[in-house]
Amino acid sequence: MVELVRAATTGGAAAQAVPAQFARFFDDAATFPPGLAPLEKAVTDHVARWANPLAAAVGPAVLTLEDLPQARRIAAGLERGDRPVEVSAVVPAGQLGAALDAARQIGPELRMVSIELKTDAGDQDVWSAQIREAAAAHGIPVYVELTADQVRGGALELLESTGLRLKHRTGGIEARLFPSPEQLAAVLVEAVAARIPFKLTAGLHEAVRYTSPETGFTHHGFLNIAMATEAARDHEPAERVARLLTETDPAPLVELARASDGSWRESFTSFGTCSVGEPAESLERLGLFPHGLA
Repeated sequence: MVELVRAATTGGAAAQAVPAQFARFFDDAATFPPGLAPLEKAVTDHVARWANPLAAAVGPAVLTLEDLPQARRIAAGLERGDRPVEVSAVVPAGQLGAALDAARQIGPELRMVSIELKTDAGDQDVWSAQIREAAAAHGIPVYVELTADQVRGGALELLESTGLRLKHRTGGIEARLFPSPEQLAAVLVEAVAARIPFKLTAGLHEAVRYTSPETGFTHHGFLNIAMATEAARDHEPAERVARLLTETDPAPLVELARASDGSWRESFTSFGTCSVGEPAESLERLGLFPHGLA
């Protein structure tokens, strides 16, 4: 039986339980596509969710570096007690120094818990230098956003043993932005082998792989990825990892998740979602979240 993380609600309501393997798994990226929530609504909703049973499943608010000053003003006007809003800052390539300065100056309304650093993916010399600069930074976790081409070009070797983490895209607003199962499996296997934790972003709306009737895009399932990550950690072949990514039947994935000890989270730390309720509801439908939690 999986361990549970309890999140008390206000008003004397009974505590609800978030399975430990999904605690702080959904990073709150409400301002990003396709949600595109206004900043004030995103920050206000994030703080309001602290009183919700789902709170234990939610990670930091993901905000752009340029939005941090306004987010701080918004947070200052909210009822937070002494608690700062935890944020993960998405940082343009070449602006790591500005992000580190912001991390030191951001409180007390906000607290930067991680940096998500973009790189200039088209120039290997440039992105290699950007990774080396990030490796010299200390005091805050840095996720370096890398494409599959960068990974194939040896980028993870630069991250290995530095404390840096990987950020990788699994979708977007165009079909070309969705990696194939084989491409994604290769990234997962290499990251696990190098012991580099990773977070994912874009396209992960449902637990199980599906094709959107609106766009026709086939989306990766985050539960597929979780169980594929576990297979990679168990040194299973890349073909098995890729096969788990193609699974559209929930039953075998749910069986694997129920049997899992959750150690896959040591590799797959979280993913950004513009609606934290959506992935939670998909887990509830599969019986992996208590009814009524989402």
